[in-house]
Amino acid sequence: MLFKKLLEPGNATEDPQAGFTKIFEEDKKLREAIQLELLKLNHGDAYYISTLLQDKLLEKPKWFNLLILDVAITGTLAILAFQFPVLLIFLIIPITLNMFLHYWNKSNTYPFIRSFPQLNLLINVSKVLTKMDIFFRNESVDSSIANLKSFQRKAALIKFDSEGGIQAELSQLGLYLVELLKAIFLIEVFTLFKVTKELESKQSSIKILFNYVGTIDVALSIVSLRAGEKKTCIPTLVPPKKELSTKRMYHPLIDDCMENDFSILEKSVLITGSNMSGKSTFLRTLLINSLLAQTIHTCFADEFVSPILKQFSSIRIDDNLFEGKSYYLQEVTIMGSLLEQVDSPNLNLFVLDEVFKGTNTIERIAAAKAILSYLNRNDNIVIVSTHDIELAEMLNHEYDLFHFTESVENNELHFDHIIKAGPLKTRNAIKILELANYPIDITQEAKQLSAALTITRPVTSSS
Repeated sequence: MLFKKLLEPGNATEDPQAGFTKIFEEDKKLREAIQLELLKLNHGDAYYISTLLQDKLLEKPKWFNLLILDVAITGTLAILAFQFPVLLIFLIIPITLNMFLHYWNKSNTYPFIRSFPQLNLLINVSKVLTKMDIFFRNESVDSSIANLKSFQRKAALIKFDSEGGIQAELSQLGLYLVELLKAIFLIEVFTLFKVTKELESKQSSIKILFNYVGTIDVALSIVSLRAGEKKTCIPTLVPPKKELSTKRMYHPLIDDCMENDFSILEKSVLITGSNMSGKSTFLRTLLINSLLAQTIHTCFADEFVSPILKQFSSIRIDDNLFEGKSYYLQEVTIMGSLLEQVDSPNLNLFVLDEVFKGTNTIERIAAAKAILSYLNRNDNIVIVSTHDIELAEMLNHEYDLFHFTESVENNELHFDHIIKAGPLKTRNAIKILELANYPIDITQEAKQLSAALTITRPVTSSS
């Protein structure tokens, strides 16, 4: 449920789980009691409950109805054998057949070894949760529990043995009279097919319980995250407009991550910066927080204010040798999918880590300008990192400029990873070559060529 929630950003400005999370934050005893109850479902097999939502759980063999006649004959012979013992000889045939069918049927039970017991646990846990607090009472849940009572009764007749298997059961057959009777009269065979048929008609009840417990579990996860060591905030989701602002936003997976303030107002954003200065990490940080704002309504920042957005990104692209696609062709394909979303009814967030870096400079800049202008339509928010300063001049009416920079101390590069407004005025590509102990002939010639190119052509790269 949590994974599904993270995959599907919502469009609700208010947290739909706020009621649950507020109760858990205020009532520690209730929270801990529910956590203990949910521990009963803390098993990998719980994921198999969803397999019970398939259209067809188990197909009856064409000869299934003949089993009714088989059991009738077996029962009749067993009763008459008390008066006519000679019939015991004939009874051996149906008993042998039924024993074979009983253990043949075990292969049918294997797909349900994990799902039936876990569904039984889910029903029992749901019963307890609905009684814990008036807030957890739910008529549809109560109705679903009642609807699945017959499943629990019938499932008790089926033995699920996931560890010992058929051999373990056969070795102990003589010790289990009940198991013998179930085999002779095919009780498990009839019960399994009846239970699976019943569950097919009660899948809506299973879904209700699954969503009920899952929603509570997700709320507990959110409360645990907010109560953890990482600083978080509840985002403010505003009506659609080309505005976004953050205070002290950071990436949750980076230890001692630098926190950044950032704001967008009526324009999209171009970010330049030296190599390794933090551009890509900042883009990921913004995307992660935008996603979390619309899924679990929790952000890693002091403040996060944003409209409801549909997130799209092009940050890490690889060529595909198996499909015969070059890096540039992969860029073209991905960028094309983003362009298709420009005129959608959503307010979109497009986050791009450079545009067409897989092709030559002149065509890259020309194509990037045209694409970035197109993406910027309809109040869409575009945030793009680039090394091409020319784009800043071409797009100055549509994009604000930000940058990351560095300093050199004791022949080492130091990055503060703080985003700053305005253009970048330093470059470090050649300096990195010097610090990497490249031959001095190379670095001196590179500096001379760089100076000459800067005179004949304005600064074209931020690195």
